[in-house]
Amino acid sequence: MIKFLFSVIILFFYCIKVNAQNTFEGSIFFLKITTVDTSYYAYHVKGDMVRIDELDKKKDIVNSLLVDLKGQKMTAMSPARKMYMKLNSNPYTPIEDKNFEIIKTNNKKSILGYECMQWRVKNKTMNTEITYWVANDNFCFFGDLLKILNRSEKQAKFFLQIPDAKCFGPLLSEERTLLRDQKMKLSVIDIKKTKLDNTLFVVPSDYKNFER
Repeated sequence: MIKFLFSVIILFFYCIKVNAQNTFEGSIFFLKITTVDTSYYAYHVKGDMVRIDELDKKKDIVNSLLVDLKGQKMTAMSPARKMYMKLNSNPYTPIEDKNFEIIKTNNKKSILGYECMQWRVKNKTMNTEITYWVANDNFCFFGDLLKILNRSEKQAKFFLQIPDAKCFGPLLSEERTLLRDQKMKLSVIDIKKTKLDNTLFVVPSDYKNFER
């Protein structure tokens, strides 16, 4: 009996270790191009914590957002002003729209060494089709992050319509009208899998709370 319990305990901790190893940890760098602007972002991921840095063209941090996926909490930070502010998260509500057409094609392409599959999401009433090139490297944080951010951008809302997308992340997505005019392009320009320090996800002690 004791040997059996010991084996169960060992198996339990082994499963925890394997699960932790299978969770993406590191930094993902994005380039966002719209019809009027070009932006850069860095997503730093460790466990249930995500930090999103908005970068300028020199790759210096402009603003940051700390996201607690488990606690569903967000904190905005301004490095220039050394201030932070707690943000409310609006509950995500799935879009009830029968006009979405989802096509998981057999097309593949290599991006940054990842074999990516092409998924397309079309909505005729919105005059929009978005093509995602997705990879599975345990990007399990991605869907949960989109739901907490709950942004109005079609790139996010269309992706959340795709079934069985857990742990997939888009390395390239292109939003176009049905006449093929490009509206937005979001591409991953670098991925660094590395252990991140916990301090990256904590508000610095010298930052002041900005009360709205």
